[in-house]
Amino acid sequence: AGDLPPLGPATLLALCVQHSARELELGHLPRLLGRLARLIKEAVWEKIKEIGDRQPENHPEGVPEVPLTPEAVSVELRPLMLWMANTTELLSFVQEKVLEMEKEADQEDPQLCNDLELCDEAMALLDEVIMCTFQQSVYYLTKTLYSTLPALLDSNPFTAGAELPGPGADLGAMPPGLRPTLGVFQAALELTSQCELHPDLVSQTFGYLFFFSNASLLNSLMERGQGRPFYQWSRAVQIRTNLDLVLDWLQGAGLGDIATEFFRKLSIAVNLLCVPRTSLLKASWSSLRTDHPTLTPAQLHHLLSHYQLGPGRGPPPAWDPPPAERDAVDTGDIFESFSSHPPLILPLGSSRLRLTGPVTDDALHRELRRLRRLLWDLEQQELPANHRHGPPGATPP
Repeated sequence: AGDLPPLGPATLLALCVQHSARELELGHLPRLLGRLARLIKEAVWEKIKEIGDRQPENHPEGVPEVPLTPEAVSVELRPLMLWMANTTELLSFVQEKVLEMEKEADQEDPQLCNDLELCDEAMALLDEVIMCTFQQSVYYLTKTLYSTLPALLDSNPFTAGAELPGPGADLGAMPPGLRPTLGVFQAALELTSQCELHPDLVSQTFGYLFFFSNASLLNSLMERGQGRPFYQWSRAVQIRTNLDLVLDWLQGAGLGDIATEFFRKLSIAVNLLCVPRTSLLKASWSSLRTDHPTLTPAQLHHLLSHYQLGPGRGPPPAWDPPPAERDAVDTGDIFESFSSHPPLILPLGSSRLRLTGPVTDDALHRELRRLRRLLWDLEQQELPANHRHGPPGATPP
């Protein structure tokens, strides 16, 4: 139901699991877990298909693709993000129950191995759901970012008469060229908060977005310098200022440490281009390698060899790499690989679901009453007619 609290589905399903573990025979729980996992997977796969139908990979020829807006991507991803959040909490809860079952069961019972195997299969399905919803979420978010990122290299933050915003500034106070990118980050932050996504998954979501942004911008920076007067101090200062404003905004949003880590390589590349020309001309290859350690020899050589020193001026001999690094310069790739992203690590520890205490949410309260009535109906059907009673009261179990 759309009016349930964000983790309402996981709460209701966990109550079913808890009821099975407490009240029913041991073999019921593995079968219940398998059915829940399959139903969740089917629901998620259907949502993914719906989004794919609305956002096809291949557009008709001659019809330009309209980039997703932050608002649109937020609407599209909300069902997936909710399932990611709920499945994460449900998986943690199920893991606890399976461990309890394993400890309490007779280890010599031949049925136990089969039951545990069924539980493992169910948990593997839930794991798959989390992985898939994460992949789909970051895919559409990065797809939205792709069209906004170039402005960080191209836009001039020093517009006439405007003051640069300080740390903690609202999105509307940021330079126009930065707002689209920050709008995607803000939409993702609001979405993860509204869906109550586990903090570890929030960090990893933004880690992936920042990884993609860093690689995309660094690759654009490398490509833009080939054969064009792009690597020069004045342009570098604009890019450095844009990047600082983005990092300051992310710091205010509580994402500063993650952003600093994943934007480090782009930041160091821009720092090199921001070195005043007179100071840069005095530097040697070895000192530049020491001062900019995250750049590969090929990347450093590319930036130096295309740096704009003035008409007719080429790189000084001091910038030449030594013979020991010449092969790394000649054969190394100047572009970042998008396949080297950090792996998704599922959160460990106890579930955040709270199944005890009063229920204060009206929508969840209504669903609990429905569950109680369902259980009562099932129990009454198993009793002789003269042993059946009236329906349960309104108080939830």
